[in-house]
Amino acid sequence: MNTTFALFARFETTTISLDEVSEEFLGITPKTAKQRAKAADLPFPVFKLRDSERAPYFVSAKDLGEFIDEKYKEAREEWESVNVH
Repeated sequence: MNTTFALFARFETTTISLDEVSEEFLGITPKTAKQRAKAADLPFPVFKLRDSERAPYFVSAKDLGEFIDEKYKEAREEWESVNVH
């Protein structure tokens, strides 16, 4: 299954709130995610829909899907290097 499509099906939008994904996919609190977003220190781009300090950050389902797929690829390659028969 396509990861981006699965994220779209789950969240029912292509723009997902950073607060919704920070703990599950990054292992950090929404507050920490916002701080890292301000410093451009997240593994994928985030954006606001309004030019306001209080506006929420969003991530593209495509960017999050690519991040997940890349992490899986890295883990798969490491696993294969250890488990070569």
